[in-house]
Amino acid sequence: MRKFLFITPYFPPQSQVGALRPLKFVRHLPQQGWLPVVLADLWPTDGMDPELPQFVPPDVQVHYDYSHRAAPTWRALQSGELAKKRPGNTVARAKPLHERILPQWLQDPELLPLGEHSPDMPWACRAALRILRAQPDIEAIVVNADPFAASVVGALLHKKTGLPLVQDFRDIWAPCKLRRPRRLKPQLWLEDKLERFCVENAAHLVINTQVSLDDYRAFYPDMPADKFSLIRNFYDADLVSHGTHAGFDRYTLLHLGNFSRFRVADPLVRALARAIELGLPRDAIQVMSTGAYGENALQLAQELGVRDLMKLEPPVPYHKVGALCHAADLLVYIAEPNADQRIASKFYDYLGARRPILSVSDNPESGGILADYDAGAQFAILDTEAMARYLLREFAAGRQRSVDRSVAGLTAPEAAASMATILTQVTEKKR
Repeated sequence: MRKFLFITPYFPPQSQVGALRPLKFVRHLPQQGWLPVVLADLWPTDGMDPELPQFVPPDVQVHYDYSHRAAPTWRALQSGELAKKRPGNTVARAKPLHERILPQWLQDPELLPLGEHSPDMPWACRAALRILRAQPDIEAIVVNADPFAASVVGALLHKKTGLPLVQDFRDIWAPCKLRRPRRLKPQLWLEDKLERFCVENAAHLVINTQVSLDDYRAFYPDMPADKFSLIRNFYDADLVSHGTHAGFDRYTLLHLGNFSRFRVADPLVRALARAIELGLPRDAIQVMSTGAYGENALQLAQELGVRDLMKLEPPVPYHKVGALCHAADLLVYIAEPNADQRIASKFYDYLGARRPILSVSDNPESGGILADYDAGAQFAILDTEAMARYLLREFAAGRQRSVDRSVAGLTAPEAAASMATILTQVTEKKR
């Protein structure tokens, strides 16, 4: 079997979303003839799911050595010492040191082009070179980014070794429409230089939405268009199917994951309140989220009289979200305003869950996918009235309505086959 070095700072047991795409690739690439050798990071402050590593195939080597923290943290997790330091819930993320000691304005990610992982680049390069020297049959390097510091590590390794490099941009970097306008001119200049260095030294770049793919090709008009290709986020049916759920006692809208500074729960709160005004029985409905709604959203819910309907589901390990989605009646996807470059990973898990989906987004690409897969409906973030009337229709259709849809083209085996094709192509070019 052919081998490649997979540099992915985010990887199980980390429970954050950035660890999921590389895990799914790792699970399915061996069936395509490519065996990953993983270089991963792990910090004691990371949110963790100690059960998640069991879904890594046993023949895949994982080296927790991307930073000086990684190996000691992995040993502490295995020995139980980490649980003693962080009793209760290792899934939750503890505040790292820089968040505890730096003033809030210095924690702005726009001030840190490569983020908190940038100091680890020398360590990561040395660790990767040790792996490559010990395994000279490794034929290529793949980087999962962000963190974009890992992309720089991959580019440096390519220059050092000559191995073909594939950059998998899980998130959009320099051309990001959300963050680019917020960057100061020095940071903007630096990020553009850094990304160009990473792009020029890559044999291929993978982007995960069509809009972002088009934007990257436009941002680098001097590069061949076929240097960039699309592999969307994707659904791994087996990975998410290991839990059970007792079910809900009323019609339940489910939101998976956390809200953020860009993605807020306010549109859902307004739609729910309006639906109740239009006749939705408030004692027969609830909203469940596995992440906090945010104080502003809860204050709005209080003002609109639906605060008691906004409830929290305990954190659910990723490999058990399938049962939770199946227990719900309507799955809620909320995107950032004007964020047409991103479609979150949970969107594809929702597609696989076969429940109706309420998508709150201004992104025509996700709306098109919903239409193609008969998955539900998408509404503009400010279209409260249409969302409320959709809630009424779905409620009237009854509980546990199953939508019989195929997710062909968006599955983990298909994504792995696409990545394997890219690996084969870039290694054949080197020969």
